[in-house]
Amino acid sequence: MRSLKKIAAHYWLRPDGSVGKFPIITFDGDNKIVEIRERNTFKEEASLLLVNGFLVPGLVDYNTATLSLDERPTIKKYFNRLYIHGIRVMGVTTNVYAHLKKVSPENILLVQADVTCGIHNLPMGFEAIQEASNSMAQLMSLTIHNAKAMGMDDMYGSLEVGKAPGLLVISNLDYHTFCIDKNSKLKGIL
Repeated sequence: MRSLKKIAAHYWLRPDGSVGKFPIITFDGDNKIVEIRERNTFKEEASLLLVNGFLVPGLVDYNTATLSLDERPTIKKYFNRLYIHGIRVMGVTTNVYAHLKKVSPENILLVQADVTCGIHNLPMGFEAIQEASNSMAQLMSLTIHNAKAMGMDDMYGSLEVGKAPGLLVISNLDYHTFCIDKNSKLKGIL
């Protein structure tokens, strides 16, 4: 049996879109959430990894780029860049899905989606959140709302027991308004 991972932070994004304080989120060996606790104050615990910032689930976004399989190394770099920007699930049009599966992104789950964006090469993932006039609304769109739209909300889009959405931490944000901007930093935890 793989060991449990306990991760704590100052804040976290609750499934209802509100912000909670002093969470401890416990993951099993398959990175599935087995427990979430909130405390009134921060207190050390054994085997606890403390990260500085705001815990959020991995991002769920739609592909907006035109991708050609003739450029496999470019596509691999594209997926690596998306992963660095927090994307863990990406919706792609049905006609492109089979081709992209051949490239096999290792860290991003591809989902066939009927939604297409008319504008290509838009900012995606964390970049889109940083550039948004309402960053919390954009964060909600790129987590809970997109996961529901893709029918993936049983495992992705929110931090809830039984899900394996990935885990990101955002730092350098305004902790009064939770405004995320160009100075904010993103780090993947799981």
